Amino acid sequence: MSHELDAFIETLLANPPGPPGSIQLEVDTDGVTGLYEVLLTIMTEALKSWYAPPIQLSSLTEADGVKLAAYFASFGFVFRLEVTDIPRVFRPRNRDYLTQSRLPDMKFQMTNDGKLFTASFAFSNAP
Repeated sequence: MSHELDAFIETLLANPPGPPGSIQLEVDTDGVTGLYEVLLTIMTEALKSWYAPPIQLSSLTEADGVKLAAYFASFGFVFRLEVTDIPRVFRPRNRDYLTQSRLPDMKFQMTNDGKLFTASFAFSNAP
C-alpha cells in the first residue's frame, strides 16, 4: 500500500464519517481496475481497524455496515455488502473483476460462518 493511501485511510478512520461528498479522494490508478483495488484496500483496512485478526465477517453488525457505507459516501462512492447463504456449489471468482470495465460490475466475495459476503462499489451522485 502506498504511503499516500495509508495516510488517507488513517485520516479517514480517525473521525466519524462526514457528509456525502465531503472528502476528496484523489488516486493515481490505471483505470477502473486500479480504483476498484484501492476501494477494496480501504474496506479491508477499515475492517482491520475495527476487528482483531482474523476478521470474522459474521461478526459485522448492521451498524458497522452502515458506518462503512457512510465512510465511502463521504468520498463519493456507494458501498454495498450483500449477505446470503453460501450456494451448494461455490467457487469464488475474485479475479473476474479484471475482465470488467464498469465499477458496479466488479464484485469481491468472501465466506464466513456459512454465509457469502459480496462487496461492490459504485460512483455516487453526491456533489
